[in-house]
Amino acid sequence: MHPDSLFLAVVNGERHLSNAADLLGWKFIRYDEGDAYIEFEASGALTNPMGNIQGGMLSAMLDDCMGPAVYLTLPSDQVAVTVEAQTRFLRAVKPGRIYGLGRIDHADGKRCYTWGQLTNEANEVVATATAIYQVVTLGKKP
Repeated sequence: MHPDSLFLAVVNGERHLSNAADLLGWKFIRYDEGDAYIEFEASGALTNPMGNIQGGMLSAMLDDCMGPAVYLTLPSDQVAVTVEAQTRFLRAVKPGRIYGLGRIDHADGKRCYTWGQLTNEANEVVATATAIYQVVTLGKKP
């Protein structure tokens, strides 16, 4: 974990949580040996016509699990931009508490390859994802 991380400033309340994270009911739980643990309180506002959390919202939650795993390793002058993501939906998800895990699988230069999963309150895996993040130094072109 980088002690000067922008992400830590958010966790410590020194910077605002993004509007998207707020909409998703995002809450940081902990960072443990490269794994970022996140909790979401998914409201009914995130549902499709069948009353399940819409798939795009689950993808956004996964991005908001894998991204912190990357951000926690970066100094405050760097950000990570999602350049590719793939999500697999395993079961329908009702509104309520959803638990997320994000981790860096490996890094290659300025790219981080990540993996994430979401589980429901019954501890069933509901969705998984992989993503690639491009690390960019602020004030410089990628």
